Amino acid sequence: MSIIQEPNLTAKYLRISRDDGDKAESDSIGGQRNLIDDYIRQHKELKSCGEYVDDGFSGTNFDRPSFQRMIEDAKKKKINCIIVKDLSRLGRNYIETGKYMNQIFPLLGIRLIAITDHYDSMAESDDADQIIVPFKNLINDAYCRDISIKIRSQLDTKRKNGQFIGSFTTYGYRKDEKKQKPSGGG
Repeated sequence: MSIIQEPNLTAKYLRISRDDGDKAESDSIGGQRNLIDDYIRQHKELKSCGEYVDDGFSGTNFDRPSFQRMIEDAKKKKINCIIVKDLSRLGRNYIETGKYMNQIFPLLGIRLIAITDHYDSMAESDDADQIIVPFKNLINDAYCRDISIKIRSQLDTKRKNGQFIGSFTTYGYRKDEKKQKPSGGG
């Protein structure tokens, strides 16, 4: 007697923020989508049931419109699997990401797959996974803090040097063309 395995009703979750350092958001979202679509094609137990995209939203909190809509669909049993490119796409807050992975998703019966991190919550895990996954989440959290400090420092330096840091000059003012062009040999 064989057991018929129900397909995983899979949600594709894509996220990028300006702070993540990717060159162009649309390219990154497209790249995530292609990677996830290829993975789903290779795993017949996964049935794509929707795509949730938070383009331009930080991973430091979970107050993202598409993420919240995806959680509501999970509560309604429209999905039972979430697939992301990697754990940083899910979130960059160590505590909150761990809460979703270890408490909320299991409570909702959600399988989580992070492709490039080789993480599948339904796969048997060994002791190394118990250490590596939280460590990756901690690194993702630290990255946000680090990039924030670097950006703030760069803006402070520009302010101290009298450089304009806004996108547009105020009405009646002009940008100093000499200071706006990159310097270098040539």
